[in-house]
Amino acid sequence: MSRPRAKSRKQYVLQNDAALIAAKLPDAKVAKHPPFIEPCLATLHNRVPTGEKWVHEIKFDGYRLQLHKHENDICAYTRRGRDWTKRFSSLVSAMWKLQVFDVVLDGEVIVPTETGHSDFGALESDLGSGRSHRFIFYAFDVLHIGSHDLRRCPLAERKRVLQELLRDEKGPIVISETLPDGGPNLYTQACKLGLEGIVSKRVDASYRSGRSPVWTKITCRMRDTFVVAGIAYKGRKFDGIYLGRKSGRQFLYAGKVEHGFSVAQQKELARRSEKLRTDKQPLTKKIRKPKAQWLKPVLLADVEYRALTGDGKLRHPSYKGLRDDI
Repeated sequence: MSRPRAKSRKQYVLQNDAALIAAKLPDAKVAKHPPFIEPCLATLHNRVPTGEKWVHEIKFDGYRLQLHKHENDICAYTRRGRDWTKRFSSLVSAMWKLQVFDVVLDGEVIVPTETGHSDFGALESDLGSGRSHRFIFYAFDVLHIGSHDLRRCPLAERKRVLQELLRDEKGPIVISETLPDGGPNLYTQACKLGLEGIVSKRVDASYRSGRSPVWTKITCRMRDTFVVAGIAYKGRKFDGIYLGRKSGRQFLYAGKVEHGFSVAQQKELARRSEKLRTDKQPLTKKIRKPKAQWLKPVLLADVEYRALTGDGKLRHPSYKGLRDDI
């Protein structure tokens, strides 16, 4: 997306303290503006790292996005490098206002709820409908600024540049705040608040494309009991279960579970569902699932999941077993 620029490159650079700070970093490299950069991906851990070499951030439930500003062009790239610039028009407008001539930002785009949580379902809905006014981009790294590539610089220095660049920004492009200590406490609080989890990063590490041990993540998993509304078969092969949840007097669709089943559990579900089969879909709001064999709402399944979408479906669910005690 392009438009005539109002000022020269020299004026932009001189007005931008972030670019001046970056130019003085020992590991900053003079370089042309890069094409899409393969993002650094966090490695999943089951424990939060501690110590002064680590900082911690909230893990958002959105889309990874890389924003490029170069001369008369601004581009928005997905994690796989797809150009989705036209789908993020509000962020493009915000990028024009940043007082920097040339920059690459790495971050996450979300749609926030009234409580400040990120709503993945709302994000998908807005993208599908062409809306972009609710998007918030949380920038957690700067990879290039002015005429310098910062990927060789330690994270602490890149964060300092990013902090200066976004110091007066109030949205929709804002900085993802970091906590230098207390990662385990942050994780506990994040889970209590129903957030995705946290990401921990080495302050002395350079930016490494691909899956990296210098960025780790630990996710909050929630667990609850749902009614088995149906069982799915692909041919004769077991293909998961459909869940329902009660909402007042309604029995609503809560999503499909395809993972976590042992062979024994699959056989048990098939056996116990045999006498519960019905031609009538038990859900209040009917859905179309060609592979579904609907069941009377009797069986209760224990399911672990990461979060709920805006319309109440489970994200990344995993089956744990049937509940006969409640």
